[in-house]
Amino acid sequence: MTWLKKNTHITILLGACLLFASYLYITDPGDVNYAEIQIEHGDSLWSLAEQYRGKMSKEDWIKLVKSENELADIKIVAGKSLVIPVLSDQASPIKTIEIARNEQ
Repeated sequence: MTWLKKNTHITILLGACLLFASYLYITDPGDVNYAEIQIEHGDSLWSLAEQYRGKMSKEDWIKLVKSENELADIKIVAGKSLVIPVLSDQASPIKTIEIARNEQ
């Protein structure tokens, strides 16, 4: 106990690391696969997020979809396809696909 009192900077650093690890564990969405779906009339990113987001927040899910599909805004068009993240533990009737990426 006296070691902790003498080395408060190390104690603070260890506490910060523990808090950061806890944050990462709590906010981890799990394994994410991607699926390609057809957009139907009446679909919006918000309605799709409600259906497919799993444990992710709607905002994070929509940001990920916009990023994967290179969308400038949240407007989507019926009849087009959309690549969406689907959590691996989520039961889904859609077929998942793997997307090749450039790791930077």
